[in-house]
Amino acid sequence: MFEKPTFTKCAEEDRNFILLKESIKERLNTDNKDYQNQIKVFLLPFFYFLFWLAAMQYRSIPLLYYVFYGLIGIATTLIFANLIHEACHQTLFKQKWKNKVVIYFFDCIGANSFIWINRHIRMHHNYPNIIGWDTDIEQGGPIKLFPSDKHSTIQKYQHYWAFFLYPFFFINWVLLRDFKDFYISGRYIKKVIKIPLIEHFKLWFFKSLFISFILIIPILVFKVGVAQALLGFLTQMIIGSLFGMVILLPTHANVGNEFPIPDSNSKLQTSWIRHQFNTVNDVSGQNFITKHLMNNFNYHLAHHLFPNISSIYADQLTEIIKDFAKEHQYPYKSYSLLKGIQLHYQLIKRNAIEPQSFFEETM
Repeated sequence: MFEKPTFTKCAEEDRNFILLKESIKERLNTDNKDYQNQIKVFLLPFFYFLFWLAAMQYRSIPLLYYVFYGLIGIATTLIFANLIHEACHQTLFKQKWKNKVVIYFFDCIGANSFIWINRHIRMHHNYPNIIGWDTDIEQGGPIKLFPSDKHSTIQKYQHYWAFFLYPFFFINWVLLRDFKDFYISGRYIKKVIKIPLIEHFKLWFFKSLFISFILIIPILVFKVGVAQALLGFLTQMIIGSLFGMVILLPTHANVGNEFPIPDSNSKLQTSWIRHQFNTVNDVSGQNFITKHLMNNFNYHLAHHLFPNISSIYADQLTEIIKDFAKEHQYPYKSYSLLKGIQLHYQLIKRNAIEPQSFFEETM
């Protein structure tokens, strides 16, 4: 059994976190805005299926077919960011059963909700940027994201080819990663859960349902050519991946954040709250897209500190957190989207150097 990392207990840090929570209780304006996210429960799936129907309608024009499948990819990312992510934190609806119904839609559009919720809640949120425990960084695959991870020859040039893999992020997720988490013993998630038999059935059922809907039905029912159907599927995966990377890349895996290593007793040298500040950054800039399409993913620290508060209030939360950080000397970080991507590239480039060589060159 793997020993979970533990954070350093510190009375002062605990008091500071209590002060932050009290400040939020006093200053946060929680007007009833839940409808702003809930209306998306109907709009986003509607557009997802509308784009699919449009692709079938205009299947005789391959270019339009590919355009609509690309829009399905964008809709997939929007559904994840605006609905699934909120529902898994129980912040979309007050009733748990409604959130659960929404989460099942994640299975219908290609992912596995059971394994992702466990990865996200039990691993990523508890242990961000900790090697062996943060499943969001584990998904890097051949790309070395943890500075302390094992080094392989292929990673020597990863800063040249890594970004060419990102467009295939969704394909990896849908066709490989979920199955790896279910059936490969060395995966991080196996440290914290035992997968029930029913979940194996659901994995295969929903994956088959998704492939049938998105690929097989167009071929068999609507007589779409096999090559066109496959290219449409590839377009959907690539466009969705690129859009998703814009949301997911800049907030954790970059040189501006730390990647703490537990000691031999699985103990970390910081408190839980300071660990969040050290490993998470925001993305500056508030506009219609970040607020209503990216679902305030740019206010990422607020989400990590208070994951059970709806993203609707993320901008307010962030202002309170920034005041708190300034008063109590916590390292609040916020970068532009372009800067965040640049810092991610710098991490990939730095990790391309073998650890011993890196230290020798910087001594």
